[in-house]
Amino acid sequence: MTIDEALNEMTELIKGVAPDAVLRTKKRGSEELVIRAYVPADCEDAVREATRPRSVELLTSDGLDVQVITYDISTSLPPEEEA
Repeated sequence: MTIDEALNEMTELIKGVAPDAVLRTKKRGSEELVIRAYVPADCEDAVREATRPRSVELLTSDGLDVQVITYDISTSLPPEEEA
């Protein structure tokens, strides 16, 4: 699996739990990705529960370090997307 495929899969997982999530991503090379998910407070735990097992699996089976960090969108506004 590529990091782009992992990003697509994790995006689907996050949006499945929190359809209004605002995501900001940062790739660090071809094997590391950070996804910042800005979601309603009542969705934070559900997003973590939905993504944590897959993140661990991606690391152990594909060598991809995909981190998902959640923020309460009502208190932490997402930064503007970089061009």
